[in-house]
Amino acid sequence: QVFEAGRHAAALGPRFRLRAMPPSQRRVLVIGGSFAGLCVARDLKDHYLVTIVDAKEFFEYTPGVLRAYVKPKHLDALTFTLYPVIEGRMGCK
Repeated sequence: QVFEAGRHAAALGPRFRLRAMPPSQRRVLVIGGSFAGLCVARDLKDHYLVTIVDAKEFFEYTPGVLRAYVKPKHLDALTFTLYPVIEGRMGCK
């Protein structure tokens, strides 16, 4: 199965044609490990090899941070390290 790379690839000749990868080797890069990024990765992980990148190593439920000001022990319930969840539970990288 061959598909064209871009709108004008056919005019550029066979040198610019790409071979489709088998579904088991297709990769997706998800940028952002917050709510939307984790949901997208979860939904796509059964069909693609998913990699998640984020600027932080931890997830933070930002709306709850204000509560941590008055109850500092509550901060542990608002944050967790992303690595064990992404690799261990979700099976992504």
